[in-house]
Amino acid sequence: MSKVKPPAERPGNRLLSRLPAAEYQRLLPHLQLVPLPLKHVLYQARSPMDYAYFPNRGVVSALTLMEDGRAIEVATIGNEGMVGLPLLVGAKTTANRMIVQVSGEALRMAEDVLREEVSRDGAMRRLLVLYHTAFLAQVSQAVACNGLHSVHQRCCRWLLMTQDRAHSDAFPMTHEFLAEMLGVRRSTVSEVLEPFQAEGLIHYSRGKCSVLNRKGLKAGSCECYRVIAKEFERLFG
Repeated sequence: MSKVKPPAERPGNRLLSRLPAAEYQRLLPHLQLVPLPLKHVLYQARSPMDYAYFPNRGVVSALTLMEDGRAIEVATIGNEGMVGLPLLVGAKTTANRMIVQVSGEALRMAEDVLREEVSRDGAMRRLLVLYHTAFLAQVSQAVACNGLHSVHQRCCRWLLMTQDRAHSDAFPMTHEFLAEMLGVRRSTVSEVLEPFQAEGLIHYSRGKCSVLNRKGLKAGSCECYRVIAKEFERLFG
């Protein structure tokens, strides 16, 4: 990644923004603003985690990998959360590959600093415990969704969640990337997206997707999008 920049006085990350101002100011010297380039891998599966990342902008996908090389997305992280949650419970590695789905930037904290911070049992630890609860709810719902719901419904959910975390109606997306996220063939993605475009739900061209009819996507999604959103709302308001 390119050169590290100093962080802003107040973060775009919604977890850090919930800290008392004095707490955030105390942490500022330990936070570095780094870019999140598209498709950059923050962690490989079962690899050490040297840093935690608090996205200000952008979206990161958590992928579960199979021995044959196939992968499927089990969660996404935007500026509502943190990449590197296993550090909260003392783990040194992550089970997932963490890859940037939508480019942006994040505040990066060294893992030893985070460990020391959560050992204080202060505001940071309390926020991360809440987020950990919401993140696990997202993962468990995604597991159920991937096994029980149609590709059409899952694709609607993915588009809505990506739009939410990107904070934009338009974001990068290729058929190949979406196929990997959903754990299906590329041809299956084409079969789903073509009717979406014909019905005016989205516009897709040259690796970029624009959501045109959010209400229509919600109607086509399963209950999983609503359940995940409500859990975050319940925990964070």
